[in-house]
Amino acid sequence: MKKKLLLNALFLLLITAVFAACTPAQTDAESLRVSGAWVRPADVMSAAYLQITNNGRSLQQLVGVETTVADSAEIHKTEMDGDLMQMRPVEAVEIPAGETVQLKPGGEHIMLIGLSAPLVAGDTILLTLTFDSGARLEVEAIVSLEPVEGADTLTTASLLADAEGTFVGQVTNPPVTVQDFSAPSTRPDVAALSDLNGRWRVIFFGYMHCPDFCPLTLVDYKNAKTVLGAAAKEVEFVFISVDADRDTVALMQPYLANFDPDFVGFSADDKTLARIQPDYGFYYERRLDSGTDAVYTIDHSTRSYLLDREGILRATFAYDTDPELIAGALQWYLAHE
Repeated sequence: MKKKLLLNALFLLLITAVFAACTPAQTDAESLRVSGAWVRPADVMSAAYLQITNNGRSLQQLVGVETTVADSAEIHKTEMDGDLMQMRPVEAVEIPAGETVQLKPGGEHIMLIGLSAPLVAGDTILLTLTFDSGARLEVEAIVSLEPVEGADTLTTASLLADAEGTFVGQVTNPPVTVQDFSAPSTRPDVAALSDLNGRWRVIFFGYMHCPDFCPLTLVDYKNAKTVLGAAAKEVEFVFISVDADRDTVALMQPYLANFDPDFVGFSADDKTLARIQPDYGFYYERRLDSGTDAVYTIDHSTRSYLLDREGILRATFAYDTDPELIAGALQWYLAHE
């Protein structure tokens, strides 16, 4: 018995090693992506906004900004104390692994203090972002009165709604047209993600052996669907497994049916997941338990991703977002598309 367990452990270690070897290593700079950078027109002092996606497997912190267009650049955060708005410098902005963080009006942003020349709409400036890992990214920001880079009408409207306090999720700016993929699915009429075009999609990457985040997220989806009522027919809730070897379609069908028989499941292999991962920014990593059965678990991101009817990534929702908030955001997008 002990010999069998040892052989099983060695076999799983070999699988893990092969998987790791087949996964290209990313430098800290390569794992970071900056988009939607813009800065307000001004004569003396201005503010810059952008979003940072961390596609790596470890926390990154934005700790500094450099530019030649101002005497200094500082990371600030806007806070409200009753009716009083206050801006305070912050030492760092955390970007968790597999997530996107927005520097936006009314929140964290970059202050440009002591401009060397007026910033005129239509111009561009360069910012150099520095991270605690030592990574440095040079970013081009456009001078504009509002977000413009890659932003369409819906993106602009959602950013304005967010700034006014309406929950619309974490807006993806610029929006991303995600790659299509084919994989075994729990529905006979669905062989690819694009087969679901025509409806909005809320997507989660997880696995069936997950003891908490995955089932709890699916419960939230079920509750959000209930709140949507008749509008739920415009939305598909999708579970994409990062554990295709164990999460077969035959097993996934009854698993998802426990939450809602209309939920769609895909059993995507590692090659497919590696190809589409940059579009979303999710991550996963297989790990061996220390138990005697040597069954592997999977570390994975817990964010949900909102695609529109054409397969464009519009927003994301953090884990444990209230289902009523998710439903409210979906209703907002349906009303403004």
